Amino acid sequence: MIVLMNPNQDFHNPQGVVLPTHQSRGPLIVAILMTVAFIAAASFGVWAFIGMQDNQSNLDTKIEAASEVAVQKSESAKEVEFAEREKEPFKTYSGTATFGSLSFSYPKTWSIYLEEKTSGTILDFFGHPNVIAGFAKENNFALRAQILAASYDSEVEKIQKLAEKGKVTITAFRLVNVPDALGIRAVGEIATDKQGVMILLPQRDKTFKFWTESAEFAPDFEKVAASINFIP
Repeated sequence: MIVLMNPNQDFHNPQGVVLPTHQSRGPLIVAILMTVAFIAAASFGVWAFIGMQDNQSNLDTKIEAASEVAVQKSESAKEVEFAEREKEPFKTYSGTATFGSLSFSYPKTWSIYLEEKTSGTILDFFGHPNVIAGFAKENNFALRAQILAASYDSEVEKIQKLAEKGKVTITAFRLVNVPDALGIRAVGEIATDKQGVMILLPQRDKTFKFWTESAEFAPDFEKVAASINFIP
């Protein structure tokens, strides 16, 4: 049997069933969305907290490492400063008037060995921190000084040959204390397997020769060079 309904007549549900409507689903959707948002926010908060803890831990590690480096640098600087202070006051070598009254200063913490003669190599001076461990060729001395009974020109010629081979660079040099004495300064491989600085100075018919056999001792050598004095 077909029942025709009047479109103007209200629909009657005799079973009392409540059919879902858009209005009834709205609060449920809102509740679900709020729950999802809460879970997402909570997850983000946990993630951010863990990340913050990791970052703080990394930051603490970096700060600790930087502090250790700073302490080590400070201690190293203090050790260097102490070592430099220990070198003072410098000791002075003073030669005889016969050979120009040569004098120069060197750190008091250095050990020295020297030989003096009346001909040939008139002065042969070795200076090195703490201990002079023999005279083997492989030992690089902090300071060498010689008075040679040889002409200045002949000694300069030897250095010029090294310069021609590209082993050293030569420049003119004058002493602070004896500005009238014009010499040369050579920097580079001043001898086989020895990188350093060498100074040659004329003194009448003799030659004064100073050098360091390692760039490590160049700062000390510069102080020695500044102290050199003699009678031209």
